[in-house]
Formats: sequence, structure tokens, C-alpha cells
Amino acid sequence: MKKNDLHIILHCLPRDIDELDRIVNHLKRSSHFLGKDDEVILDFTLNLSDKLTDWETSQLPKEFFADKFEMMKQKCDWTSKNIFEINDGNRCLGINDKRRNSIRENNPGNFMYLDTDVHFSMFNLSYLFRALEQINNEYYILNSQLLRLWDSSWNMISNERYIPMGYDSKIWLKYDPFKLDSEVFEYSSTIGIKELNGFKFGGGWFNVFSANLLKEIDIPDSLSSYGLDDTFIEEGCRMMQQKGYDIKQYTLENMLVCENRKYRDLNPYVDYITDKTNSDEFRQAYRDNANKYYSDELRKLGERL
Repeated sequence: MKKNDLHIILHCLPRDIDELDRIVNHLKRSSHFLGKDDEVILDFTLNLSDKLTDWETSQLPKEFFADKFEMMKQKCDWTSKNIFEINDGNRCLGINDKRRNSIRENNPGNFMYLDTDVHFSMFNLSYLFRALEQINNEYYILNSQLLRLWDSSWNMISNERYIPMGYDSKIWLKYDPFKLDSEVFEYSSTIGIKELNGFKFGGGWFNVFSANLLKEIDIPDSLSSYGLDDTFIEEGCRMMQQKGYDIKQYTLENMLVCENRKYRDLNPYVDYITDKTNSDEFRQAYRDNANKYYSDELRKLGERL
């Protein structure tokens, strides 16, 4: 299995186009720290489907977002390959569809899940590649550390400086994501790979998976377009371990990632496009569908493994 290639999967809604531009710029900065043999494939989808956005009542046309997306490609001249896809139909209606399609249609050594609201250090990509060289398991997950989150189950992948702050600190809501680079640099001499006793990760928080792991577990079609895909993968990892698969999760100590909770509401597009997905009812309908089939899909996965 190749350890020096990484296929980064990302799904973007129109309202998040500026966050995607930030990610493209930061990945380009990150590229200057990579080794000459490190290979990155960017697999990004901009979702302009009429099912998710009512373009007839939006003040900004879909062409505005399509043009901006196309311009970003010009800054991605450092990768080995780019897949910039504009979805204008029903092929991809959510993050589950994007990840499922990419996993089934591509054959790299490693996949990464990346969400548009995630902030990461410009040093992170390089450290991930060097850590991958140290992993010898057949199946694996590699993640960076998080801030203290909403319950203790996340402590195994949270940074030790933030765990003592406790739930009441709500540090994940207050943290300034733009200071990540300076904080990671301050503790750079202590960054190292650590084997975990168990499995825990959250969606697109710069997580790396061996491609064979995601292909083995897969994201069932019945989970539809949104909801429970990361929980399904996580539980599948536990099943694989119980059945004797050579599988482990690792974390990079003192390499931080976080969501942009502090400035999330500073979005200029929400008043100019009619976003059908930007409601609790819309998302809950997808979650309800995923919950309906989740247990049965886990049962079938256990039988298949």
C-alpha cells in the first residue's frame, strides 16, 4: 500500500465558497513543507443542485459560485491531480454521497475527510505524511488532536492542555482558529505519533483513513446523502478489530485542528441565496432516514466481515 499519497475529499455548498477558498490557499501554503515524493489529490465538489438551493429566488446566480470555484483550480497547481466537480443534478446531494462516490471510484493509498469549516495548521499535512511512514498496520486511521469538546468520550483525541478546561469552558466555541499555526509552532518540538486504545473521530476534521479500510466498510446507499456516515465507519472499525483485523487508530499529539465556531456566523451569502439545507428540519429529515437503516446496515456489515 502506498503511504505517500493522499486523496482529500471535500463537499462544498454555495454559502461556504469563501471557506473553501481559505482551505485552497492554506493547502497551497502547506504544500511548501511536503517531501518531493508526497502526492496529493484534491477531490472537491461544489454543490449547485436546485434541490439544495432555490436559485430562482436567490439574488446571486449559480454562475457566480461556479466561476469562483473554477478560479480556485488555478491555485492548485502543486498537486498530482485535481478533481473539481460541479454538481448541478442529483448525483451528489450531501456529504455522504460525495464520500461514497469518491471511495468507490478511486484507488489511492489513503483518503482524507475535510470539511469546509475546519481550520488546520500549515504544518499539519507534512506531519501526517511523515507519521504515515511509521504506521505498519494493514488498516488504520490517523487524526490530529482536537480541543476539549462537549463530553469526555472525545478526550482520547483531545489535546492535554485543553482537557482540564472542562465542559463549562466551551472552549470549542470560543477558540480563535486563526491562532492555530502559532500554537502548533510553539509546541512543534513535542509533536509525535501516538497509538490509541480504541476508535474516535469526527467527520471531516482532517482525518486520514487507509483506503482499504473505507472500501472494506463502505458507506451504505441506504444512509442516503447526510448523517451517521462517520459513526458507521467508527463502529465498523470496532467490528473489524473484534474479528481480528489488523487495525489501529493513531493521533498526532500537539498537532491541533478545530472548527470555526467563533466566526461561523460571519457569512455574507446567507442573505443573498435561498439555501434549503440551512434549517434544522432539512437536516433532521436526512438524520431520521439514516437512523431508520443504521442498525440493519451494521448487522449486514458484521455478517460481511
